[in-house]
Amino acid sequence: MKAPEMIAKARNLPSISPAALSLVKLLDRADTSNEEIVQALKTDSVLTAKLLRVCNSSLYAFPEEVTSVDQAVLLLGYQQLLQTVLRLAFGPAMVLGLPGAEAGRLWSHSLRAACAAQVYVTWRPGLSFEPSLSFTVGLLHDIGKLVMFPFLGDQGRRSIEECLAAGKSGIEAERAVTGADHAEVGSGLLYVWKLPEKIIEAVANHHSPRDSGNPGLSLVAFAGNTIAHGLESPASESPEGEAALERLRLRPGEFRELAAETQAAYENAARPVVEV
Repeated sequence: MKAPEMIAKARNLPSISPAALSLVKLLDRADTSNEEIVQALKTDSVLTAKLLRVCNSSLYAFPEEVTSVDQAVLLLGYQQLLQTVLRLAFGPAMVLGLPGAEAGRLWSHSLRAACAAQVYVTWRPGLSFEPSLSFTVGLLHDIGKLVMFPFLGDQGRRSIEECLAAGKSGIEAERAVTGADHAEVGSGLLYVWKLPEKIIEAVANHHSPRDSGNPGLSLVAFAGNTIAHGLESPASESPEGEAALERLRLRPGEFRELAAETQAAYENAARPVVEV
């Protein structure tokens, strides 16, 4: 089954706030103003209410009550506000229909990859991507798994495990069992959502990024995914070994330092948000 067919047949595609999608689209512009951010958020009263409740929770403990989106933007700043809104908007959607353990793994990996991608762009000279854009591609890189999960069923998941045991990569196993892989499916979903092309490209190629010449955003997504897996598999510095470190232009010692910085950022980002 091809990726577009899988997306078309999916019964429970995640529903994302149009305001959150508008904010992601603003990342593609260097001249985005606070006023545009405020106006985008104000189109969704539910998301606005959630944001204000978070701002007035112990998570931030501001000395004065936050009563408007304008005030939230000024107090949080664009980067922190975007992270909070993305977690509120995408968090519930990205675990829709998944069993508890699987949902927890997907969300924690996605959030850890988002933090890793954001940290990586500060380490790699020549990468000029905005931290908020890097965080977003890290957060969304595995969203295709959410769409694929119902199509696999128990037998499909067993077949993938057999392929992995036989030495195939995760991407190869998915293609062998379903005819598509989560990177294709995820990028197709983001195309349906009309997100910026650079984000779609990053998700589509996060397992095979351009890493020479003028690296694309897919290298940042690859970095987020690799570093997150390295933190989740502490027995090795990287699940893809020396080849991944070379592609990221990191030495083992640098990887450990970057991973420690990522983990600290993740622990801060993973603090529970309050929802209405």
